[in-house]
Amino acid sequence: MASREHLVEDIQRLMTTAATASAGTRPMPWLAVDLSMAQLKALMVLHARGIVRVGEVAHMLAMSPNATTAVLDRLEEEGLTQRQPDPTDRRAVLVGLTQHGSEWITELLSANVRDFGELLGELTVAELQALHFGMSAVNRVLQRSDAVKPLVAE
Repeated sequence: MASREHLVEDIQRLMTTAATASAGTRPMPWLAVDLSMAQLKALMVLHARGIVRVGEVAHMLAMSPNATTAVLDRLEEEGLTQRQPDPTDRRAVLVGLTQHGSEWITELLSANVRDFGELLGELTVAELQALHFGMSAVNRVLQRSDAVKPLVAE
């Protein structure tokens, strides 16, 4: 029987192998996007968290407030985000996705899901059941509020 540590390492290795293999053989829609990695990360934070304070985006991306403002400026110019005053704190600013931004990021993520769906079609029912069991466990952990951490290690 494999130890817990060994299983975790093996799963991480399998994830890396799968990501590397798919990068060379499958289309990656996000590569066609003319946004920086920081801008793409900011969009992902806003997609996941909804309307939040600019400071929370800065914290999640481990960026300075000034750098975060520059990222959000560009996204706002593209019509992907919008800022508004925080009604509970005059000093704070809220930021969220626009309708266009929400549709855009949803389409980007949907393309990845469609590609993954094609791969799932190659699996047996037993393999799909095992994957479903594992993904359900991962999602359960991700849904816990204490699992939310900055995207960049501090």
